[in-house]
Amino acid sequence: MGTGVAGVLAMRYNVYVVTAVQYVAELYGALVRGATLGVAATTARKHLHDQPRREINGRAVELQDWIVPVIYEAAPIQLFPRQAASKTPLVINPNPATPTSREMAQTVPAAPDVGFVGRDETLLLLDRACDDHEILLLHAYAGNGKTTTVAEFARWYALTGGTKVVLWTSFEGDPKPLDLVLNAVEAAFAPVLQANNVEWLALSFAERRTVTLQLLNAIPTLWVWDNVEPIAGFPAGTASRWTTAQQAELADFLRAARGTQARFILTSRRDEREWLGDLPRRIPMPMMRSTDRVALLRALAAKQNLKVFDPAPWQPLLDYSLGNPLTLTVLIGQALRKNFTDEPRIRKFVAQLRKGEVQLDDDESQGRSKSLHASLSYGFADSFSEPERAQLALLHLFQGFVDVDALILMGDPNADWGLPALRGLTREACIALLDRAANIGLLTAHGGGFYIIHPALPWYFKSLFEQYWGGGVGGQGSGIGDAIPNPRRAFVGAMGALGNYYHDQYVDGNRDVIGVLQAEEANLLHARQLAISNQWWDAATSAMQGLRQLYAQTGRRAAWAQLVAEIVPLFVGADDGPLPNREEQWSLVTEYRVQIASESRNWSEAERLQRVCVEWNRARVADTLAVPPESLDPSQRNQIRTLAASLAQLGDIQRELTQAECVESYQEAATLLAQIGDRAAEAVAAFNLGHAYSEIPAIRDLAQAEHWYQRALELTDVNDRLNRGKMLGQ
Repeated sequence: MGTGVAGVLAMRYNVYVVTAVQYVAELYGALVRGATLGVAATTARKHLHDQPRREINGRAVELQDWIVPVIYEAAPIQLFPRQAASKTPLVINPNPATPTSREMAQTVPAAPDVGFVGRDETLLLLDRACDDHEILLLHAYAGNGKTTTVAEFARWYALTGGTKVVLWTSFEGDPKPLDLVLNAVEAAFAPVLQANNVEWLALSFAERRTVTLQLLNAIPTLWVWDNVEPIAGFPAGTASRWTTAQQAELADFLRAARGTQARFILTSRRDEREWLGDLPRRIPMPMMRSTDRVALLRALAAKQNLKVFDPAPWQPLLDYSLGNPLTLTVLIGQALRKNFTDEPRIRKFVAQLRKGEVQLDDDESQGRSKSLHASLSYGFADSFSEPERAQLALLHLFQGFVDVDALILMGDPNADWGLPALRGLTREACIALLDRAANIGLLTAHGGGFYIIHPALPWYFKSLFEQYWGGGVGGQGSGIGDAIPNPRRAFVGAMGALGNYYHDQYVDGNRDVIGVLQAEEANLLHARQLAISNQWWDAATSAMQGLRQLYAQTGRRAAWAQLVAEIVPLFVGADDGPLPNREEQWSLVTEYRVQIASESRNWSEAERLQRVCVEWNRARVADTLAVPPESLDPSQRNQIRTLAASLAQLGDIQRELTQAECVESYQEAATLLAQIGDRAAEAVAAFNLGHAYSEIPAIRDLAQAEHWYQRALELTDVNDRLNRGKMLGQ
């Protein structure tokens, strides 16, 4: 009131939603009839008093809650001219989930058995879009709840006066050309047709189309076209059972209806751009929010008579579902039936799901709305050839995210683990294959060759993986023709190569790779675990290279330290030297240990470990240092780079201990890096020399510091804005 608001409605205590709905509706009704705010409030309170019955959770109760609403009013406010009092009191339907209009009851699918949960954001998107657009298309992948959500919206839209009539047409099953689609009009508009002496059955097709458009122009109508993907052929490339003329006829009818009072909502697994062009307003369906997942979990638990229910242990399963309601319903139901109520068992259940080791209690005969298997199978059998199914079966190995380059790397002809089934697969062909999988709802494409996997895919593809890849341990597989290398080894090798690549990109100044590494984290962790289990030692550290940069950038040092602690006994002997035949990986693991000790400011431990590493690297590279730089092969260059890196790290530790010897370590590292032409790493060494001359009291020389900062700036790529900024700042 102090800020100038003339009138305020307040609730002194909490009230049930049905009370608020009833009160506010009567309040606004009285305002429209010309009452002042205060009079309208009193009228609405009297209405609550006179009609005390409320429908609460399906049970009628009597409440004396009319005293709760109060009005603060600076002066009487009258918004409309006074009208004669209505003889018919306003009555609010106490149960919005039960439509009263006979048009609604005919064809709109019923709400789920556990009730409709959440989806506020999608309902709001549909409502807002209906304000400005006549044709809407809601699209999302399999099991995301498109049909259920639109049915709920239709019920709500009718009950709140958004439309007079709701029509529902499903395009699943036998083809429905426009002449069959228009038959829905006869039943819904029968009274209007009779009042206007229109004999529907006597009309020609052209006359029915004209009459339908006239009805839609006269009467606000919401018409849902559900599952329209078969119209243009589903999946893409499959011949449609609708002729080209019939497809055009349906699209032309939608165009003709744009100027009427009707609103059309179409649902599909894809955006239908080839069929409908720019005609509809497209609404990608958001994933189910975390709060909605918990609400669905509680509703399912209540069905199992679990009255007191803690959702916290279920968080791993809620996260795994990616907000897919059909997946949630099936998985939560099975977990509840098996009495998985504590976090360890739920985490184990999720781990088994990721590996495809769980046999779901899923009845395909229940149809796509209730069966996860039926929903995922829709269109799959007709979409892919035998070799393509073998390639897609490899998605079983991925943990929620797919980079098309990982699949291509799994067929690397130069690697002993390369899969023949993937050799020769170009990036363009692989993207086209995965786009077709996205087209039928198994994946979500995010552009650039990146995809999100449907959460049920590991389970769904397990049998396919076993069929084509013999369970993933090599051997003979149906449909491939040759002895099969281990696909798990190929996956681990590919992820290791990507881990190294993203590590190098980050070190070279490309900080944008962190976003991709965040998406790849689960794959890298899975590859690391497979590598350790199978003693593929080089692949284990390669996968960790990508995780190293990700965890450092995102501040997850404790998680990184745990990963390193797990692998130290696998590579490091009692004397801190390498175990036999694991020298390459030992060097990297020792580098990890030194870094962790440094971050913990345990400088003495860090220096001790680093000197061991430097001496071992120096001994290994002694012969290589005598080779002229132009004659070095990649392996020799890498050996020199490793020694330089260990020297630079020793210099860092010595600088922290204010030891003047750090200058010698940095200068030797810079000389070695210049020898192999690694400008980025040489720039870092020069930068640290600048720090040494400016920070260590015994050798403080600002002219020398400026010289080395300038040298670092000269060596740094112009696109590495972060590091160039640091150097200019110094």
